[in-house]
Amino acid sequence: MATRHSPTWYSHLGVPLIIIIALNVVEKLSQSMQPDQNEFYNEERYMTTADIIRKRGFPLEVHQAVTEDGYILELHRIPYGRNGLSPNNQSKPVFLQHGLLWNDHAWMMNPTNSSLAFILADHGYDVWMGNSRGNSNSRKHVSLDPEKTDYWNFTWDEMGRFDIPASIDYVLNITGQDKLSAYIGYSLGCTLFFIGAIDKPKLNNQVEMMIGLGPTASIAHLDNFYRYLGMVVKIYHFLVRMTCTAVLHSNDGLSHNLLKFFCDSGRFGANLCLHLLFQIFGYSQSYYVSALNAIIGHYPDGTSIGAAVQFLQHSTSGESFHHFDYGCHENRRRYGTCTPAHYDLSLVTAPVYLMSGDQDPIAPPKDVQWLATKLGNLKSSIEIESPFTHGDFLWSTRATELVYLPIISLLSKSHLTSSV
Repeated sequence: MATRHSPTWYSHLGVPLIIIIALNVVEKLSQSMQPDQNEFYNEERYMTTADIIRKRGFPLEVHQAVTEDGYILELHRIPYGRNGLSPNNQSKPVFLQHGLLWNDHAWMMNPTNSSLAFILADHGYDVWMGNSRGNSNSRKHVSLDPEKTDYWNFTWDEMGRFDIPASIDYVLNITGQDKLSAYIGYSLGCTLFFIGAIDKPKLNNQVEMMIGLGPTASIAHLDNFYRYLGMVVKIYHFLVRMTCTAVLHSNDGLSHNLLKFFCDSGRFGANLCLHLLFQIFGYSQSYYVSALNAIIGHYPDGTSIGAAVQFLQHSTSGESFHHFDYGCHENRRRYGTCTPAHYDLSLVTAPVYLMSGDQDPIAPPKDVQWLATKLGNLKSSIEIESPFTHGDFLWSTRATELVYLPIISLLSKSHLTSSV
């Protein structure tokens, strides 16, 4: 009798048996979650983030900040909460910046009382949410056409050097404040702040504090399937350049529309998409099903190939935080060395508070520990043990208890200190 490992195991049994086994696997996967069919529908997946804010009963202002290199970024402001009271003149704004391939939907996907943007607004904060260049909210430029490849010629380096300073300068100018109460970044939103603070030192003095959720700089210990793609990043980059591919996973692109079609195809499609999401962000123990059902309408929301490649480059470059690697010849022209120049994180002198998850595959504890030793003004680094994944910062049913209310407490203490 052939064993399970024998190369002839299936040859006598035939293809039909393999199909039956495959169907059994599919059925098991389909049964791994059994939510009510109504839970598969969430109208907010078809709405813009601006419409979601209005639907939830909050005031909204839409603003546009223009970067030094001409990108037009859309900022969403919730100036006060549902109690209808405008913030007093002493209220400083809080700025929220999403991660790679997201838009500001990241801050409002949970039920209202469990979404950070709305919690902050209801606590009296003037909430501003940024949108990185290239996503559906910020796909504009003073002269470049987003349909052309020139528009997409950017990496983390430009996003941090230009987007974050332009957004913060704009917010402070509109509000008349000299500092933000806090800059709160998630994942790449932390990375971009670090780059901005290093490249433009005045940024360090424009925030009372920086709060990093699932912060990324080094991702040497990346623990999802992207680490395998990182091993062939040079081949990947070569192929996308040869095919003139400039944008990754545009929200209105063919690949994303096919993904949405598959995820909407039925129970199996929805569950498989959920498993794919968890493969990227880590398997969450508790989450709002309605929130995850809305995600496909907003994530992924497009970025440049350069930004994605820089992520993969960091997964194979050891514990480090560096500029984009263009290859030895171009690196020498840009940086003066064959390898890409490293960012000096000790130049981030703004007060920094880090919050990380013990089961985070994108910002693993070892990488966050490395980051904590490099920052110039680290105030605290807290590892949440729940278990807590990268996605849990956004959609966990325990995020309010473990992350958002502690942020409110930290902001309150800072306000009291600054008022003394």
